[in-house]
Amino acid sequence: MLPAQPVVISGNAPAYAGEDLAFYTLTDHITDNEKELSRCRISPAGDFRLEIETAETRQVFAHLGVIKAVLWIEPHQEYHIVLPEKTEKSPEEILNPFFEPVEIHLGLENFRDDELNTLIMMFDDAYIPYYEKHVNDIYAKSQSGRIDEDIEQIEKSFTQYTDPFFKAYRLYSYGELKLLANQQKVRSLSREYFTRQPVLYFHPAYMKLFDQVYEKYFTFFARSEAGKKIYDDINRSNSYTALLRTLSTDSNTSNDTLRELIILKSVYDEFYGMEFSRNGLLTMLDSLVLTSKIPVHKEIGLNIRHKITRLQPGYDPPDFELYDADSNLFRLSDLKGKYVYINFCTSYSYTCMNEFQLLNGIHQRHHQRLTIVTISMDPHESTFNQFKKNYKHEWIFLYYGHQPDVIKEYDIRAFPTYFLIGPDGKLIYSPAPSPSENFEIKLFEAMRARGDL
Repeated sequence: MLPAQPVVISGNAPAYAGEDLAFYTLTDHITDNEKELSRCRISPAGDFRLEIETAETRQVFAHLGVIKAVLWIEPHQEYHIVLPEKTEKSPEEILNPFFEPVEIHLGLENFRDDELNTLIMMFDDAYIPYYEKHVNDIYAKSQSGRIDEDIEQIEKSFTQYTDPFFKAYRLYSYGELKLLANQQKVRSLSREYFTRQPVLYFHPAYMKLFDQVYEKYFTFFARSEAGKKIYDDINRSNSYTALLRTLSTDSNTSNDTLRELIILKSVYDEFYGMEFSRNGLLTMLDSLVLTSKIPVHKEIGLNIRHKITRLQPGYDPPDFELYDADSNLFRLSDLKGKYVYINFCTSYSYTCMNEFQLLNGIHQRHHQRLTIVTISMDPHESTFNQFKKNYKHEWIFLYYGHQPDVIKEYDIRAFPTYFLIGPDGKLIYSPAPSPSENFEIKLFEAMRARGDL
């Protein structure tokens, strides 16, 4: 592996003066977890400068209000960027779990015609109209002649550019076009673009096509005569060795490195489905992480495990650090030793307000063993503070604003949503029944099962 080299990102943006500017990348393109790479405070005059270490070309991005600003960086390069016009998210957009930012390419002051960011923007401008033209052809008959002509038409403007990353960007984009237009079947695309090619873990075009070609691979392979044994390997014998042996009968997974990556993706794809045992899939994942000789596969496996288990009963829930109306900081990890009943609510939800009365009774009856924590998702902190002033509920009330990502960590899609955590800090019910859904009976059942009653 090549040593990491410094990359410098700088610029001037007076509209953002005094704010933090952070750049992120994805830890992997299966879980899409974000990892912060560098952060700086923009000066009163609007100046900023960050350094990032990277050994290869990477896509990085910054969250700037409603915008996700993308930049492609190469080792040992300097980028003088232009930040977009500042547009903050509204409180409603922050609370919307389905909000999608507007993705833009960052502008460069040190613009060059042959620079990677320029080339990718030029290619996307040429490619997207053809993509949109064919996107509805996925269920239509093959139109290979037209696809070949379209690819030739796009490619003729870029053949002179030999940068390996940019060549791969074009190659896998064309593969996606062929898949959409049904020019080639999935198995043919697998052989052409993956079986005999190096794995490009951090190349978005490669991983985007990989995601489509190998989507729910376990389910589809299990429909073949050779692959039907996969159910026994995972659901009954829980044997990673047997799974590898079954997969080796598929010529498209003859590449050991590619096979491991397919297993990682398949565990992630299938975990919430009905075909395979979750315990069996976790056993496959743990065995791969333990036996793999490829460090990036171990890292992806751990990322997957964290993401798929973070809200599963028996596992640690996401921790948080949030403030109450009196500016006291509460950490979930500080509440170990008691049962913790968390609910995500808003003061404008009729259901939440009704259930606060029931929660008050539960608090009175069980406060010696049960801690109730309400996390307010009110769009404005002033609304939360006024609510706390008007209603003297005795349990813990926290405001999400100090850690807004808590809504994503707990996958909150409706109000109210409840969770019950045991004294050992592990999730018991996820989600948990509400007070009006016989929560106390379920609490007693959990306590008896654990010997606490």
